[in-house]
Parts: sequence; structure tokens; C-alpha cells
Amino acid sequence: KKMLQWAATHHRLMGTTQPLLSAVSASASASVSGSGGGVCGVVGVGAAATAFSSSASRGGAMMMGAHHPTRALHTTTHLRVSVARSTALVTAWPMHTILHHKRSYTAASSPSPSVKDSLVDEFGRGHNYLRISITERCNLRCQYCMPEEGVSLTPNDKLLTKDEIVRIARLFVKSGVDKIRFTGGEPTVRKDLEELLREVNDLRSLGLQTIAMTTNGIVLPRKLPALKAAGLDVLNISLDTLVPEKFEEVTRRKGFDKVMEGIKLAAAGGFKAVKVNCVVMREFNLDEIIDFVLLTEHLPIEVRFIELMPFDGNSWNDTKFVSYNEMIKKIKTHPRLASLHRTEDPGPNETAKTWAVPEFAGRVGFITSMSEHFCGSCNRLRITADGNLKVCLFGSSEVSLRDAMRSGYATDEELERIVNGAVKRKKAHHGDDTEEGLGCRCVPQLPTLTPLSTTSTTTRAPTRPSTTTPTTITKTSDATTAPPTPSNTLSHIDSSNNMPTMVDVSSKQPTHRTAVARAHVRLPDAVMRCLQQPGAGNNSSTIASEIASSKGPVFATAIIAGTMGVKQTSQLIPFCHPLPIEGCKIKTRVEGNIVIIECTVRVFHKTGV
Repeated sequence: KKMLQWAATHHRLMGTTQPLLSAVSASASASVSGSGGGVCGVVGVGAAATAFSSSASRGGAMMMGAHHPTRALHTTTHLRVSVARSTALVTAWPMHTILHHKRSYTAASSPSPSVKDSLVDEFGRGHNYLRISITERCNLRCQYCMPEEGVSLTPNDKLLTKDEIVRIARLFVKSGVDKIRFTGGEPTVRKDLEELLREVNDLRSLGLQTIAMTTNGIVLPRKLPALKAAGLDVLNISLDTLVPEKFEEVTRRKGFDKVMEGIKLAAAGGFKAVKVNCVVMREFNLDEIIDFVLLTEHLPIEVRFIELMPFDGNSWNDTKFVSYNEMIKKIKTHPRLASLHRTEDPGPNETAKTWAVPEFAGRVGFITSMSEHFCGSCNRLRITADGNLKVCLFGSSEVSLRDAMRSGYATDEELERIVNGAVKRKKAHHGDDTEEGLGCRCVPQLPTLTPLSTTSTTTRAPTRPSTTTPTTITKTSDATTAPPTPSNTLSHIDSSNNMPTMVDVSSKQPTHRTAVARAHVRLPDAVMRCLQQPGAGNNSSTIASEIASSKGPVFATAIIAGTMGVKQTSQLIPFCHPLPIEGCKIKTRVEGNIVIIECTVRVFHKTGV
């Protein structure tokens, strides 16, 4: 649907006025193989073939679907994708650039100076807080989280290993993250949790300040001292009721007394902060919020009331929702709590609105994710247990860091570029699905060749003179050129019926036309080693001009594929007129880790540039 909307709105990308330049980034042929769970092919990028691969769950299918923010609840649809005709149009610009019409928006705060640009989004929000899910398993069966029988779990070999988690944590800390929170599932069910905490704790020398964990608290009385010794310093304990019978009803398990014992031990355990998270639900625990506030009288904890997020698929609908303002009014009806007042929030990125009762040891917080969302100051990124980066809890887009790490090609610099691309696509606020795209679980293209950019020129040629004297028109494109601003006037839409149409060029005079396009393709180190061939010059470190392959020379094959793409322009672009190609010259050269590809195409025709 989004592709069709894009094609209609930005159809000039496929129009008759720019076929040659578009063809430079087109592919004449793309092979698709689905055996063993992957989509593979060769795509002409700037008239050079770029190998790519995309992880898929079955055969040649790419995995699409909307995923419940609770990792356990999700539905997945498998959509088979034809690569040969669509890839060239998609690679001409990143899809998020085409679909994203930036609105006026100002972040609530400037990013911390320690946060690198790779973690700053287009709205100026710096992300210094990383949440990592380390398991999908849980020892409870909360009604609003999962069905009683549980859910299908990701196979262990698809989950992040301890070393992969530590690598991701180190990468983000070096980029400016100073707080890491471990979540689940239930993180305490992971057997190597203490060892993981110790290794992440070693990252404090790189700038990490806080290691936090969200838990249901069932095993805290037994594990708390070891977790504290391993480096844990902030603890969030989820508890939605103070009535043991209701606890058992909603969690479908016993354990209320253990949770309460864990809260008291944590409060006296010397942690930076101990917070009790309570999701408020009408007809379930709204009548208990006063009792929760009274917990803070003698315990130095923060009770956090969280507005229910009525996710599709849980057993609680929006009739259970209780707003922040309603909670405040309810609490102040109690005589001892009438003096509840707003306190200064700890920082600009704090999600909770904090309140306190004078002379109470603790305080109260309200997380207003539904009634008063705090997206403008969001500084959070999330890693799922299977290694996907989510820039928004509500967003469906995910980028697999696990697959990137396991590809064998991903250096930390490569991972940082993948993260940067995802962060830059983050929306202004949650629920902003007008530009969310297809909701695809994106797998980064980490193949033999990784394109930095492709041609981005679709500039319309100037009006041609009405003369029989041939006029030369030259357009040059470079990978650094910014995408043009979409026009409100669509040249390939018939104004009489608002339907697509091919432009009539019968009255125009032929002119000499030349299109030049360049692309810079960055090669991973593993591929560069293939270029360091012995005997290529006076020493073995000389860069060769070709990559040997069992299927033939790579650059020469790319030139052939690119030339075929140029000749197939009218087939690849819907409203392109057949073009009499008079010349096509493709050059490649290597500079460092970059292959520079230049394509020059000439025609003598009524249209073409």
C-alpha cells in the first residue's frame, strides 16, 4: 500500500523525464533464490551490481508483520517479494526519505554532549538510555501480557548470547549511552544474569553510569545480594495489586509474599533507586492506589502508576484505562494524602511526573504514556531478546543487530552505521503510523557489498527550444545530491480525470542528451581483503582492479549488468518512452574502502534526461 502511495505521489521518480538517470541505478536482472531461508540477488546500483542478502523465515519470503510491544504477543505474515522490478526504484532513495514529510517539531531538551550524532534523531533527541531484553521467558502468566498456556518462544539459537549483549552494550556506551536497563520476559530467569551484569559493569570506565533491571520480584529475596554485588544499582519491581488473592488471579501464579519481601529488602539494600511499577486498571486495582501511596510513608521507594496501554491482543480493553488526572483526584480524597504535591522532576528525559507527600520517606510517580505522552523528550532505544533494535516501543519497525553481528562482516563501525540509520528514522511521537511504512522487521543488508548511497537525481530537463538545430543537454548526478522537493503538480497525472498517463512528446524536437551518474559503494574489510591480491603490482598489498570470483570477474560482470539495466529503462520505468541509446560508458575505480562507479549515457531523442 505504501509503495503504491509513494508511486502515485512521487511518480516523477518513475517518469519519462528522467529515465536515463534512473536507469543508471536500475538492474536489468535480479536473481532470487529462496532455498534455506534467504533472499539473494544482484542489483545494479549506479550501474554496478551489488550483492545483497535478506534474512527470511521461510524460503524466499521476507518477514513482514506488526509486533506487539510485549515480545511474546505478535502475529507475523509472510509476504513474498519480487525483487527484479522493484529494487532499483527503492534503492534510488531510502524509503524513509521519500515517505517522510518532516513536520515542525522541537525536542524538549538538547542531547547530552556525550551522545554521538549516531544516536541523535532528526528531531534533535539524543538517546543515552538503552533497554535490553535478555529473555522472552517469564515465571508468571499475567492476564494482560500473555495467555495462560504461554506463547511460542524464539529458539535459543536465535536469541542474543551473553557476548553479543555485551558487545551491543559496549557499542552503545561508546556512542554516549550512560544508562542500560535489562528487561525480559523476566530477566532473573536467565542463568548467566550475574555474569552478564559483571561484564556490563566493566563498561563504567567508558561512561556507563547506571545499570537497572525491571523484574516481577519473585526471586529477589534469593538473588538480590548477588545482583547488587554484580553491579546492579537501580531496580524496578512490577506489582499491580496489594491483595494476595488478586495477585494470584492476575498473574496465575502464587508469590505475592515473595515480591513484598523483595521490595523491602531492596529498599534497605543500598540501591540508587527502588521503584514499584503499578499499571492502573479500572475495576481491578483503581481502588488500591491509595494503599500503594501509603507504602511510601515508611519505605524509601517510588511507586509509579502507569497508564494502561490498551495494546491490541491483550485481554484488557480501553474501558480499563485510568488517566493521570483521575488518579491524582482519587489519591487526594484520602485525608492523609490531601497534601500530595508535585515535585521537581529529576531530569528532562524523566518519564514519570513525580509527586510526594510531606514527611513520607518515598514518593509517587505517574507515567502518562497515553494521556500526556513524553515523546518529545524520549531518549530510549530498545533491543529485543532476538537482537532487533526498536527505536520506539509502539513502532513496528525493527533492525536486526543479531544478524549483522553473525554475518561475519559487521565491524563496530558497521553496526554504528546501522544503528544511526534506524535512529534517524524515528518518528516524532508514538502512534504516528502515517509515515511508519510497512512495519517490516528490517534486516540490514550486510552482504559482500554494502552501498553507502546511490544516485539521487530526477531533475527535470529545461524546456527544449523549438528548433531543428540539435541542442545538447547534460545532467550530472552524484550520490551526495539531496533528493528534490516533491512537486505539487504531477506531470504524469491527467488533470481531466486525475488518472495516470504517459506524457505526449510528439510535438517536441530531438536533442542531444547526456546523463552522468555516480555512486559510492563502501566495501567491508572482508571484501577489501579480496582486493589485496598477491601479484597485483610490485607487492602483495597493491589494490587490484578486479575481484576474482568462481562465477567470473565481479567488476566486469557489474558493468555488463549495468549496461543491460540502461537498455531496459523503458521496461523498468512505467511511463518511460522507448529510448534509442547511442552510448553507455561505465567506469569503476577504488579509493580506500570505496568503489566509485560512474555511468555516462547518451541519446538523441525528444525525451531522455
